[in-house]
Amino acid sequence: MSFDKIYARLSLNLPQNEKELIQNLFTITKRRKNDIIIDENEDCNRLFFVIKGALRIFYFLPDGTESTRNFTFEGEFCTNLISFSGQDENHENIECLEDCLLYSISNDNFYEMLGKSPHLTHLYTKVLEKFIKYNVERFQFMNTLNERQRVVKCLKEFTEINLRIKDKIIATYLGVSPEFFSRIKSEFYKNPNKTSL
Repeated sequence: MSFDKIYARLSLNLPQNEKELIQNLFTITKRRKNDIIIDENEDCNRLFFVIKGALRIFYFLPDGTESTRNFTFEGEFCTNLISFSGQDENHENIECLEDCLLYSISNDNFYEMLGKSPHLTHLYTKVLEKFIKYNVERFQFMNTLNERQRVVKCLKEFTEINLRIKDKIIATYLGVSPEFFSRIKSEFYKNPNKTSL
């Protein structure tokens, strides 16, 4: 299996010895739809790179309902960065929403890789930057838009999510009930030009 997708995602011109380091420390795995690859009761000690498929990170609210924090598709990294870096316990699940082909690396091997390669510290910087950017944007999205606005924005702008994720799971991402999401979605598609934020 080629590691070209990881190299392309890193946007780095890596020397051969550092490419070999990646190949030696990342492992490849196939997982089935609905597999939980990290459970909320275990440390999130792996960083995943999605070659094929879709992942979601979710947790349970006090009332037992699910809340989805993030979706990850091809060409992106996925982990609970707080747990992966050893800063806190993990309370999230990572689930395969489709059959998945993944590269993964343990946190021990990840930090070993960083210690051996100044170029690959760029990987960690990029993961951190993406994590911070996503969480700031998500906070703004959830706190500046009402429920209807969140659903309409999702339908207008989150193409990949709408094409590949079930409505009831999208609802957990938007913080709305499946029934509310379904109703607003129906209104939107009946007359998308009149459905405004």
